[in-house]
Amino acid sequence: MERVTIGKARLPSFLEALRDEYRVVAPQRVGPSDVVFGEYPAGGRVPFDYVNALLPPKSLLFPRRESLLTIKGTRKPTFVDPPEERPLAIFGIRSCDATANQFLDRFFGERGFDDDVVTRRLRDSLTMTLACHIPGPDCFCVCCEGGPFLESGFDIQFTDLGDSLLAEMGSPKGKAAIGSASALFEPARDADLEIKARYLAKVDTQFARRSYMADGVKWISLNRIPQQKWEEWAADCEGCGGCCFVCPTCSCFTVGDTSSGVDLFERERSWDACLYEGFTREASGHNPRRAKAERLKRRFFHKLAYQYVEVMGRHGCVGCGRCVSECMGCLDISTLLSRIHDECK
Repeated sequence: MERVTIGKARLPSFLEALRDEYRVVAPQRVGPSDVVFGEYPAGGRVPFDYVNALLPPKSLLFPRRESLLTIKGTRKPTFVDPPEERPLAIFGIRSCDATANQFLDRFFGERGFDDDVVTRRLRDSLTMTLACHIPGPDCFCVCCEGGPFLESGFDIQFTDLGDSLLAEMGSPKGKAAIGSASALFEPARDADLEIKARYLAKVDTQFARRSYMADGVKWISLNRIPQQKWEEWAADCEGCGGCCFVCPTCSCFTVGDTSSGVDLFERERSWDACLYEGFTREASGHNPRRAKAERLKRRFFHKLAYQYVEVMGRHGCVGCGRCVSECMGCLDISTLLSRIHDECK
């Protein structure tokens, strides 16, 4: 793997250079402490001291609401070509979110069909991760093979060295991006690699949250959790769907048709949540998961059961910790795994 460094003062110039080929997106501060991914403004400052963005960069590649097709006219309807999209260059993706994007690519493109509306964005984008050497209090990626550093699954992996960044090229696309602005980079020194090695050795001891992932996969896969427990836990669930919307691997959506003008109709896709009562309701009115306990059980079965691990290559949690901070009923994946460990043995 080729490695170079770039001074933080030169990073804006590198991001500017990428505009020739990409629409550049980077983390931006909102309010006193929150961070979101947004269009990188010319000469903008990039924060480095954040844990994670409020929403995962999934929202850029699989948007919360998007038009799938547009039809004009009723007597002789014709399709309206969608506007051409520029590929994204996303700087500052945390390792957990980059791992989640690989999961989404497999979900949307490698199970016998290709939803190329999503996969095209995923595969054309330039993924520039920012490795974590100081995890947040809700993070548990170390338990989920989601980080905090990656060996693959990125185009460029950046590591914060203080006044500079170590850049590791993980794909020909990443190598080409750095090559297009090679004057801004310098060869990595042994001292730079030693700093990264110290981060790697230290970061594992800094996680405050752990999860019993192996126990959860086993007990859920073998259906060993008593129904009474699912009903007991479901009483704590508000059914808000917040955990689904902030999760970087969740892919539930619904599709609807709307009129967007005179003789103009759109088919829209928007995020949905498996915890909503109407998500599995059939056209006949029958709902196989009317009870909240059944919906909760289904959500965690889909996330953790080995049947899905076989299909997707991994379980559906990358340990980003967003559900921990979002859930009002303490039914995030990490806490529920602890409940399984403590209450079901």
